[in-house]
Amino acid sequence: MALMTSLRTRMHFVLWALLALFLLSMTVGGLVGGANIIDQIFGRVNPSTAIGIVNGEKIDPVYFSRNVGSRIDQIRSSGQSITDQQLSQARSQVWNDLVREIIVSQTIEEMGITASDEEVLYHLKNNPPSFLRSNPNFQTNGQFDPVKYEEAINNPEGDEWFTIEQWMKNTYIPSYKLQQLIFASATVTEDEINREFINRNINYTIDLIHVTDRIIDKTLLEPSEEEILAYYNENIDDYQRTENRNIRLVSWKKDPSLADTTEVFELASELKERIQNGEDFAALANEYTEDPSNTVTQDSSKGGSLGWFGKGQMVPAFEEAAFSAKKGELVGPVLSSFGYHVINVIDKKTEKDKEQVLASHILLKIDITPRTLDLYRGESRLFSYDGKDFGFNTALDSHQVKLTEMENVSEKSVFILRVGMMPSALQFIFNATIGEVSDPIENDNFFAVFTVDSVLAPGSKSFEEVKDAIKSQMTRERTTNETEILAGEFRKQVDDGAPFDSLIAWNENLEHAEKDKKTLSRGFTSIGRGNFINGALLNAQAGELLGPIKTTRGYTLMKVLEVQGFDSTTYAVQKDGLRTTLQSQKRNAVYGDWLNAKTEEAEIVDNRKFHGYN
Repeated sequence: MALMTSLRTRMHFVLWALLALFLLSMTVGGLVGGANIIDQIFGRVNPSTAIGIVNGEKIDPVYFSRNVGSRIDQIRSSGQSITDQQLSQARSQVWNDLVREIIVSQTIEEMGITASDEEVLYHLKNNPPSFLRSNPNFQTNGQFDPVKYEEAINNPEGDEWFTIEQWMKNTYIPSYKLQQLIFASATVTEDEINREFINRNINYTIDLIHVTDRIIDKTLLEPSEEEILAYYNENIDDYQRTENRNIRLVSWKKDPSLADTTEVFELASELKERIQNGEDFAALANEYTEDPSNTVTQDSSKGGSLGWFGKGQMVPAFEEAAFSAKKGELVGPVLSSFGYHVINVIDKKTEKDKEQVLASHILLKIDITPRTLDLYRGESRLFSYDGKDFGFNTALDSHQVKLTEMENVSEKSVFILRVGMMPSALQFIFNATIGEVSDPIENDNFFAVFTVDSVLAPGSKSFEEVKDAIKSQMTRERTTNETEILAGEFRKQVDDGAPFDSLIAWNENLEHAEKDKKTLSRGFTSIGRGNFINGALLNAQAGELLGPIKTTRGYTLMKVLEVQGFDSTTYAVQKDGLRTTLQSQKRNAVYGDWLNAKTEEAEIVDNRKFHGYN
């Protein structure tokens, strides 16, 4: 059976991916925690045999790479090209998924959770996994068709279901049972349903003033050098670092050269001339344009047509050329941020005093050519050779390149100054000796050559390194305190009879909203929404003055003008749906908390850096 053959070929992927897609869809994202064991220092772990170890269970490097490849194939199949960032994200996601899969599997074994043949048959018939429900062979008009599915189950042509049955018995159902055990604590009360109904349905009408840090002169609150130093000494444990390195690099951006640009300009000019000599614009547009919107279907295109458009709809250079041209005029090549355009101005009109143009265009993008890439690659190699033979500084003197310096690079650094994400560079930086020069390293946008200038041993960050950050933090804390004090003073004035208008007249930096009518789920003008705001309003009555209440940007005072009545009929209609939504949210949270806690407790050896993954 073709379906079963297809399913078998997917099982190496299904074994981990379905947990990620079905079971681990309940998890909360985040990096895997746990103890970072460095047993390899003592010879107890060989990094070449395991890219990672979770509670003694190894993650095979080949298996890891295969799963990363499957994830990348998924991205490619959607028509995307793979960037360095996507590759790094895929590796991180696969690592997290595999660690969590092992933790789930180990928990199932510890708890002795198993599945019987009868349970396999029940779930296969009544609770098929999502990958079966979404298989086109079991769908009609894009929806799961139970009749087709049941027919396939009841009429096997051999042992085509054996692999699925084994996976259901050994992985799917035990994981499902574990999930249900964890979900048992995720209960929803009547009060929670009631509050959710109020959040979504009850309108509150309020006047408010919002006291933000705009009202505070922050320069008066900045700490002195002595205060910053005292804070640093009192909190020295918060300013520890792992080994850092100071580096220099030179780079070559993968931008099109003048020759690349000229080549595109000449092709655009040639196309314009061919059109002027009688060739069909639409036919040439369909053949040459690189505007993705020109394609309607795989077999049909728009001939470069843009339809009617007014001013402000196109990029400036294109707009100026199109609106300056006469009806029937062929314009170009016109350079915009997208490339060179040849524009055919078909017609012009004015509607409601606004000029419009009907036009078609041919877009030729200016991309870097293989010739130019080879040129940059060659220049970076020559620099690297000279740096290795004569030293980085000597190479700088003899090559016309831009130097970038970066201090305090750590193994956890994500971006490198100027060149962005470059994992291979981090691998070199933390394996190199001082003064060593790298081979050319590249990512999507740059070639670069690196050298390590110095190594900073693990320990406390210096006062100079963190002084500015401490100053900003202390100033923010003082500003928040002053804002709360000022909001309290405003509350006293309102309690003594001062209207909001008089406070606003006194200080133009106070934010104000009148008769703002919203549900708690939508958030109010200026202050938005939040637990403190919603909690205060939830039991409020018309005529109450609330506050000061903390917001994300300061403190607010609110006058409650009106509270919409509770509609029992609407509540009865929405109650079951609200319960289902809250149940799902709680299950996500409970399962995520459980999995994160198990991950934190786990003994995890991370050998990715020994395999070139940072």
